[in-house]
Amino acid sequence: MKYVALVAAVGAVIGLTACSNSGAPAASSAGTPAAHRSMSVPVSWRQQYHAWQHGSGKGFTAALHAVSAAGIAGDPQALAVALKKAGPVVVRATHHPIPACADPRGYWDVLLMHVNAAVASKHSPTNLRAAMKGVSQIQHNLTLEVKRATV
Repeated sequence: MKYVALVAAVGAVIGLTACSNSGAPAASSAGTPAAHRSMSVPVSWRQQYHAWQHGSGKGFTAALHAVSAAGIAGDPQALAVALKKAGPVVVRATHHPIPACADPRGYWDVLLMHVNAAVASKHSPTNLRAAMKGVSQIQHNLTLEVKRATV
């Protein structure tokens, strides 16, 4: 469980730095020396989220949604398959968290902790139920928060 707490803490720190107002370098005009191109153009929260979603975060939300859906369905075999697929995704997701501006309340980290605990449960019914408790609601809250932040 200490590993889960450490992963969440690292994810939170990384997530907080992911949404600064300075983003990609400004487009430069031809002939402008590189030394004069250091200005940056602010990148919107929506742009940051979409860049993450199609870049380092590609496939994360789909894998986590599959786990949530399998948990809601109550099909132990489907949940086992979804968790097996989500295991590597959860590890990767801790290194590439959702931009904090798209998730100011931190649902992403909580969702990852629950799914990580479910993966680590070794499919013990009691541990799995405890780990999956609230996952669908957390997933729903995260989806709503991302929609609000990226509109």
